Amino acid sequence: MVSCMGSLWVALSIILSLILGFSLMSSAWFKNDNTSFGVFVQCGGEISSPCNQTCIGFRTLEEIPDVSWKISAVILFAGWLLLSFGALLVLSWTVIPAGICQRKICTPARHTQIIAVAATILGLLLFPISLRSTFAKQICNSSLSYRSGSCSLGWGYMMAIITVMLSCFLPIIGRYNINEMRTKVLRSKLTQRMLVCEEHMH
Repeated sequence: MVSCMGSLWVALSIILSLILGFSLMSSAWFKNDNTSFGVFVQCGGEISSPCNQTCIGFRTLEEIPDVSWKISAVILFAGWLLLSFGALLVLSWTVIPAGICQRKICTPARHTQIIAVAATILGLLLFPISLRSTFAKQICNSSLSYRSGSCSLGWGYMMAIITVMLSCFLPIIGRYNINEMRTKVLRSKLTQRMLVCEEHMH
């Protein structure tokens, strides 16, 4: 049976991977009054009227305007894939016997989540370097690396930052869950030994 901490680990892993994927598909990473762009999407039109905006997705790396942008996109996408894979591992743990947790599922899931968090943080740090690109300068008026010019930070980027901050707790929760499972296994073994001893005594 899954413990409360285990249930929290499962729920947070799935929710945070979905939120990160949603933020990566958002165009609202940097924006001005008429244009917004994210890692994989650019939208034009009044920001106040989303229904009237025209959005274009970057379907290949060649379509992404800057080298640092491309590197960031690859790293962020890899981070999201790892976070999603970690969530699937954690979810699969709920349907297997408890004794298999640490050896087969829980430890690899924790390691996957640690790598995913590290990759996502790196990608988030690299993405603002792309503000120096010609593409970004046209939208944000002479922007530079880590200086957005006339553009402001959008909710998509902020959501990704908050998500990765919360994701830092996933491996910690996973470790606590492993310790909890160990305790349960030890208790069950001790209980069995005590019952065997009692039977021998009688």
